[in-house]
Amino acid sequence: KAECEAAVAEGKLGIKGCYYDNDHWAGAVKTCKDQGKKLPTGAQLAELASQLYVGNPTIGATEYKQGLQFDSNSSTAKSLGLTSGFFLWSGEGGCSDGVCYRLFNTTYTYWYSSRYRGDSSTQAVCLGD
Repeated sequence: KAECEAAVAEGKLGIKGCYYDNDHWAGAVKTCKDQGKKLPTGAQLAELASQLYVGNPTIGATEYKQGLQFDSNSSTAKSLGLTSGFFLWSGEGGCSDGVCYRLFNTTYTYWYSSRYRGDSSTQAVCLGD
């Protein structure tokens, strides 16, 4: 928490505050920033979702979409080392108590506006400009 608060105070992370405990989302923000990249927006996560399901379905930024089939053999899944059943952080603000994220499950994907920032099971992908 102290490292996060220092980075926020110096304006290094571009976030407004830190979680009271282990802040894995802030860690993901920092990791991406250190690489000159950033966490994806909701729209970018939806675009990624469309690349990870058979038939490349159109998925809206905050849409819950079911009746899908995760394609672990897609070039996108292979290049990112992703298999179904994972959560990805969003870099978007304006979410409720936690942070926005998208779940990628075997047969559905959904957007949520509140994920516990201390959750170490949520993963991140960093995108360049």
